[in-house]
Amino acid sequence: MISRMTLRGALHMHTTLSHDGSMSLDELVGFLKSKSYDYIAITEHSYDVDDGSMQDLVERSQRMSTADFLIIPGLEFRCHGWLDIIGYGVTQLCDSDEPAAVIDHIHSHDGVAVLAHPNIRDYPIDNQWVSMLDGCEIWNVSNEGKYLPQSGGIKKYQQLVADSPGLLAFTGLDLHRPESYCNLSTMTYVHDKTGDGIIGALKEGAFRSESPLFSVGSDGDISAAGRFRVGALGTLLNGARSARDLIRR
Repeated sequence: MISRMTLRGALHMHTTLSHDGSMSLDELVGFLKSKSYDYIAITEHSYDVDDGSMQDLVERSQRMSTADFLIIPGLEFRCHGWLDIIGYGVTQLCDSDEPAAVIDHIHSHDGVAVLAHPNIRDYPIDNQWVSMLDGCEIWNVSNEGKYLPQSGGIKKYQQLVADSPGLLAFTGLDLHRPESYCNLSTMTYVHDKTGDGIIGALKEGAFRSESPLFSVGSDGDISAAGRFRVGALGTLLNGARSARDLIRR
């Protein structure tokens, strides 16, 4: 039996290629290296790039990757209804905004198809294409906060997985700027330390998400302690955020 090694990854990253990214590739790499990650997965907005800029990202990612730090370029595809589907490891644009076609496109390029931030708006969900996905974000830090996922995001994942068993539970930093960073890792269990090895492990569900206050396996099973933190501490944190926003007004 071939043993696996554990790599600490940061998923769902944006550089200045995306309109809302504040860090260049060099700045993003330097920042995440300083946080002791083994790899990062970049997911530029599909509507912000073209074939040329993506090819440049691929080439620069290859040049900047080392034995200790891998950069995996990819795309966050915008579908109709403002729905976003991440294609980890996919660098070819798709000429359709239909979710099923986008997922097919991701799989045809050996990528991992993940529904991004499913609870931030009332997306047009169809079980037919949801069943084609590899996974769904159960926590998106940029939209739900740095410390814990929102109960709404967890419930949305649970609703989707009830109709699509096997849907993997992903977390994503959705990092656009340094100040929104939190200590969240995707601990990925790989046979070999390559981009293909990482993508293969993500597709297989050979990973676990870890942060100081929360952890969840790729199967979406949250411990009793984790559920308590999301419920009790989440209420306190949301109250603190509301008070802060009131003061700022």
